[in-house]
Amino acid sequence: MDPPRIVRVDWLIERGMLSEFSPTTLLCRRIGIKWLMLWEGFIYGPTPGLAEVLDLLLTRLKPKSMIDLYCGSGAFSKLAFMRGVREIVCVDRFAEAARRNLRGLGVEVVEGDALSYSPGRVYDLVVADPPEELVERIIKDLGRLRRLMGKIAVIWLGPYHRAGGRIRRLGGRRMVRVVEAWGDALALLWKPGYRERVESVARLME
Repeated sequence: MDPPRIVRVDWLIERGMLSEFSPTTLLCRRIGIKWLMLWEGFIYGPTPGLAEVLDLLLTRLKPKSMIDLYCGSGAFSKLAFMRGVREIVCVDRFAEAARRNLRGLGVEVVEGDALSYSPGRVYDLVVADPPEELVERIIKDLGRLRRLMGKIAVIWLGPYHRAGGRIRRLGGRRMVRVVEAWGDALALLWKPGYRERVESVARLME
């Protein structure tokens, strides 16, 4: 499988592949992301709904550590750094865009399979933004994500209008809340003692 091309956000705009006013462009400019992945004609950029929910969680939780699975451009790791998190690990099979965007911040960038990555420790906050074709595998292995998280995890489940089955399956599980943000379905998981912080974010999404 060929790796994705690493391209500048400005290059995508100049060629009409991104609008200056698209959510992806606005997020990249606000966070300071200059490089994205272009793969088989598809632009891999930060998910707007996940960005908003993550930012709200960061301000409420004030985590000391975070792991960013399927980090892509590294945008969520950079957002966490902007919000004061200093122990950050991001993992992606194709990590070059994240490496460029996070250079000099002290974020650990790991090139590898996020599904099997085993750091041997827990993180206050876990973020997972997998490609849609891998979401089912994430859901089947929620136990592993729970073992990685010390407090809260947020997982992208796909576009809300296509995620009905996943939403129904997760809706009845203990310590899981599914929310919609910017058309994205997101699962919020928590450990005992953190429900109110999750619910305070979920109420804003209603």
